[in-house]
Amino acid sequence: MKAGKLLLKLLISGLFFAILFSFVKTGELLTVFARLDWGYFSLTVVVSLVMVAASCAKWKLILDLKGKALSYRQLFRIYLIGYFFSNILPSTVGGDVVRLYYAGRLLENQSFAAISIFIERFSGLVLLLLLVALAPLLQPALYGNLYVLVPAVVGLLLLLLLFWVWRATAPLAWPNRLTAWTFAALGRRSSPLLRRLGRALEKFYQTIASRLQGLKNEIGLTMAAARRDRRFPGRLIIWTVFYYLLTWLNVYTAFKAFHVEVNFLAVCALVPAIMLVAHIPVTLLGNLGYFESVFVFYFLLVGVDAAESLAMGLLLRLKLLAVGGLGFISYLAYRQEHRLEHHLESFDREAGTPRPGIPGEQQPPTGDRHPHP
Repeated sequence: MKAGKLLLKLLISGLFFAILFSFVKTGELLTVFARLDWGYFSLTVVVSLVMVAASCAKWKLILDLKGKALSYRQLFRIYLIGYFFSNILPSTVGGDVVRLYYAGRLLENQSFAAISIFIERFSGLVLLLLLVALAPLLQPALYGNLYVLVPAVVGLLLLLLLFWVWRATAPLAWPNRLTAWTFAALGRRSSPLLRRLGRALEKFYQTIASRLQGLKNEIGLTMAAARRDRRFPGRLIIWTVFYYLLTWLNVYTAFKAFHVEVNFLAVCALVPAIMLVAHIPVTLLGNLGYFESVFVFYFLLVGVDAAESLAMGLLLRLKLLAVGGLGFISYLAYRQEHRLEHHLESFDREAGTPRPGIPGEQQPPTGDRHPHP
């Protein structure tokens, strides 16, 4: 089953690339790469490394709440290893699960390691949804396009849902009553098809309800952590905002590396929607193929040539692979007793080990792996 899913996702990746190259001629792409500016190329590589460093600093800020601080050097190496698992290996083991494993062993507390990753990802998700809804104000005409308007509306609705789940004392009380009545009514039907449909819907609802309740519990833990240190919320917000400023700079400098003139405000307006859409888990290896296609499609909306957007997207992909390569080196160099071969599968199966919901991984969005755009 797993092998079949891997093969299917690889085929989907190939399909996206086939579509891309059906309307981007190879000669046009090579022409764009031929005008590579090594100065901007070096700058965009530095921006990628600063993005990793900023993410790691934010994670350390959260872990330090426990009082048993891990060194920045340790966490940086673990973060790089997470990149290797997220963006290079065709595996169902995500980078955040790997980070949870390593940090949990060093802290001797897997639960707090899971909470720290959840807080890191959840805070990023909240700001991303806010940007998806509001960043197009920088280019208001973009709201006239459904591919910008729909993510903006979805982002706003998800923010309202998160706020409701957090504030409501019993957010699932009335949905539980309504669905219980509906499923009971379906169960009384004489039609076997309706009864099977009722059972399937009930099972699906119970899964969603369980995840929403887990989300509410995790949000409560986040708020409790914030109350322990009054400076913590402000510092967390600063690091989160800084990261998203870097995502805009990352895309802009990647375009400039090919001498592509693109309006920086257009980049700021589009990148949040791109990040939301491009990280729906469709393919393997950091959404290979699909990720690049989303960039090409969205920047066509502001008049950027498809070949230029594809070249920029491939440069972003190259940087992801480079960071993942550094993670592979870190993984090989890490102390033998911390390596994963004989531990990760049993660790991931442990029923009592909380596993954070991470957007971008194949889980509901409560905050993955965002491959850095």
